Amino acid sequence: MWIKDWLFSRKTQKEPEMAEVKDIVTDALVKNALKSDAVTTAVKTQIKSDLDTQIDAAVDTALADILGVDDDKEVAQQ
Repeated sequence: MWIKDWLFSRKTQKEPEMAEVKDIVTDALVKNALKSDAVTTAVKTQIKSDLDTQIDAAVDTALADILGVDDDKEVAQQ
């Protein structure tokens, strides 16, 4: 078979229907995946990271408000 014939024959073939995939992936399958330890661990890790970032920012703001901005530190950051 020539390459051009093979390529043409591939274009005329019908692609699989998406409904086939929808039948395989059920609500129960998705729920079980979301309840898995891997997902739970990833969510906890992300939440902890987000909270750490927010806490750090709040502490930095509170320290700046209480202690005032250090001129030497401000110049060094610029």
